[in-house]
Amino acid sequence: MNRETFSKIDYTLIFIVFLFACISFISIYNAPLDQGGRATSFAYKQIGWYVFSMIVAFLITIVDYERLKRLHWIFYGFGIIMLLGLTFAKLGLPVPLAAYVNGAWSWYNVPAAGRLQPSEFMKLFLIISLSVEIDKHNETYSIRSSHEDWLLLGKIALISLPPFALVFLQPDLGSALVMISIVVSLILVSGINLKFITGMFALIGSGIVFFFISWFKFPAIINLILASHQKDRFLAWLDPYKYQNDYGFQVLSALNSIGSGQFFNQKIDPSITIPESYNDFIFAVIGGSFGFVGAGLVILLFFIMIYRIIRTAMETHDPFGSYICTGIIGMLMFQVFENVGMTVLVMPVTGITLPFLSYGGSSLLSSLICVGLVMSVQMRTQKYMFT
Repeated sequence: MNRETFSKIDYTLIFIVFLFACISFISIYNAPLDQGGRATSFAYKQIGWYVFSMIVAFLITIVDYERLKRLHWIFYGFGIIMLLGLTFAKLGLPVPLAAYVNGAWSWYNVPAAGRLQPSEFMKLFLIISLSVEIDKHNETYSIRSSHEDWLLLGKIALISLPPFALVFLQPDLGSALVMISIVVSLILVSGINLKFITGMFALIGSGIVFFFISWFKFPAIINLILASHQKDRFLAWLDPYKYQNDYGFQVLSALNSIGSGQFFNQKIDPSITIPESYNDFIFAVIGGSFGFVGAGLVILLFFIMIYRIIRTAMETHDPFGSYICTGIIGMLMFQVFENVGMTVLVMPVTGITLPFLSYGGSSLLSSLICVGLVMSVQMRTQKYMFT
């Protein structure tokens, strides 16, 4: 590390993270609780998580990301072991610290730290392992044919399916969908022939069509795919007013909160209570507290952040670094779209947090690790006069 390397720090990205920290604290502080009052204690805990996560992100920034090529299987294996522990707990085996919360075995209770959600970190490990293998494959097979493309797709499937299956069985549909978005984004830039990519999107589209057909015609199939609380969320999305006193209460409360914010507001309506307002539905608190202006500013900040990461991915001359940035882009874009979408009834509720803003140590730490990885890539990018 030298002065020239530190001169490449993206201060715009750091400033966006600082703004997110301020918005997160204010929003969580103002978030109404189900039992009345405000989530003030969660707001102060969020500050502690921000301080800790920023320190971790800084340490990752100063370490050369190329070292991940030698360590990625260790991280990947650790993530799989953590997920297997939760799977064993679901099967009834005594697994220390495993916790059953909100209908899913997705957490560990860590003394003095709270809950740890392994799937948040498994998403990062998946990005790194896929990036390493795609980079190795493309170096080995500089001249590509259909055989090499199938081989790469097979490697991607072997790496992606175990964590996807373990997370889906918790059941945590939201994190499983995020993993799909990571895989899709990396396949798009992996150099695989366009016909394979077209087939992939056709397969995804067919799966969505099959799901909706099954929902209305073959409910027995849906019972095998979704847990009961996931079906309730889907019902609330399809017809929230029919279930306004039950499944649809949360999403309708979120809509009312956003509507009460109008163009610009400075105080959330105290009569509106939103379950998990400081967590999954923090965007509804932002809309209710700061209106259209505040909600629009948050979305704009996410656009700028993603643009900065895209620029880093395009400027680096190292494919491995570019792949890491691409996986992070896919992850963040899907999480933001899904979280904001479920708040305004565009998407069904899946329990995905809003990166950098929702309360939660696991989510915040994994998001800031992403920032650290991007900055590590950016600081080691060599720029040339002629490219």
